[in-house]
Amino acid sequence: MVLTLGNIKTSVGACSRLFAPLKPQVLDNINVSGLRLAPCAAGDVFSLGKNSAAAINKSLKTLYNIDSTIQNPDLAKRTLSAVEDFVNVNKKNKMFSGLKIESAVLDDASLYAESQFDAAKKTFSIRFNENFDWKNLDKTSKAMYDHGMIPLDNPACLIYKNLGEFLNFRYNPDAYAISTGRYFTGNSALQALKVSNSVDISDFNANYIAGRMCGRTYPKALHTSFEENLGNTDLRFPKAVAQSFKQGTVHKFKSVDDAKKYLSQNYAIEADFVNLEQANLFAGSVDDLSKAIGSKEYFKGLKVIVDADKFETVLTKASLNWNYATGEAKLYINPACNWKQHTKLSKSDYADGLHPTMNPKDTYTHELAHWLDFKGNPEKYGKIENAFSNGQTSFNDFGKSITAKVSGYAPYSRAEFNAEYICGRLNGEKYPAATNREFNRGWNGPAMTFENV
Repeated sequence: MVLTLGNIKTSVGACSRLFAPLKPQVLDNINVSGLRLAPCAAGDVFSLGKNSAAAINKSLKTLYNIDSTIQNPDLAKRTLSAVEDFVNVNKKNKMFSGLKIESAVLDDASLYAESQFDAAKKTFSIRFNENFDWKNLDKTSKAMYDHGMIPLDNPACLIYKNLGEFLNFRYNPDAYAISTGRYFTGNSALQALKVSNSVDISDFNANYIAGRMCGRTYPKALHTSFEENLGNTDLRFPKAVAQSFKQGTVHKFKSVDDAKKYLSQNYAIEADFVNLEQANLFAGSVDDLSKAIGSKEYFKGLKVIVDADKFETVLTKASLNWNYATGEAKLYINPACNWKQHTKLSKSDYADGLHPTMNPKDTYTHELAHWLDFKGNPEKYGKIENAFSNGQTSFNDFGKSITAKVSGYAPYSRAEFNAEYICGRLNGEKYPAATNREFNRGWNGPAMTFENV
């Protein structure tokens, strides 16, 4: 993959072309896998003396057995900080032994770096471009994140990715060689796109490491994918905070009838439910969405019906049935589901990467979002938003890459993306700017301010 500052500046008009995976070039057993993103650590500015790069290179050699000839003092400091982060959490001083890091003036000033490896000789090197404008690295990193290219907008992701790539190589050079230039497909690709836009297996493994080093948490399915696709399973990462979500409105009605009365009086919703927990969660979802909208008027006329005959499988919890010709829609709840295990199943769905959070309210928030989407433009929702072609996603490759940042289910249609996106944002999730723009571009319902919830 080749990433340049010029690419980033022009990517808005040619996103699908820019982010398509490129196969690496192999010359004389040296795999030049395009540009591997150049290292940098945090966004702070270091003030270093002219000769400090040489001192840092000496430290890298003495302490960590890294053959380093970096010339830029700021870059040298950032590299040392990233190496120390890995070493401290893994408690292995020699984990980068054998890595070669150098810098040189490359002809193209917009290139970050080159990575080269030889699996047979077990050599790996990273060469940074001294001619690159490192002063604007924070801005460049943010642009890359906003396009979904790296896990976070923290510049540390870039250096962690490069070092992580070496650690994958050192762990198993032959496996790394196999993973480079091989791509995830189908549902596995949608899972990988949660981390970054690349579905190259080696890129996924390196970006996964970068995200974890920055404290990101991911669904269990992504960790499994990392292990099964030749990632370095010996690595330890900083302790990440377990995924949490905004609680939003929490109801504790004494009976289902109390919940039904509340919904009728406040929202003109006619509803029935299987049990009290369901009624409490549903009412909370309605309240959360209404706060984001800033109005209680949008749910007027909604009917919630318990009817097993509307479902072909017990696995489907709820569904919005709509008729775009009449503009009418009803929300059905499947009583055949195992509602006693609803909270546990919500956690399992998140672990599998299917949904953006493990909040049990998301079942209802998702369907209510469909209602708002449909009511905003019934014909468009019915003819376009739910359009499937032989069960395949309606998004192109770039569309998949930015919608999959939300969940593995989001790329399957625009309607599903809209609903999943709303669930994530209501729960406090943040997404790249390209993902936000895709939602704003295709959302049919009322304007929403998620910070109000």
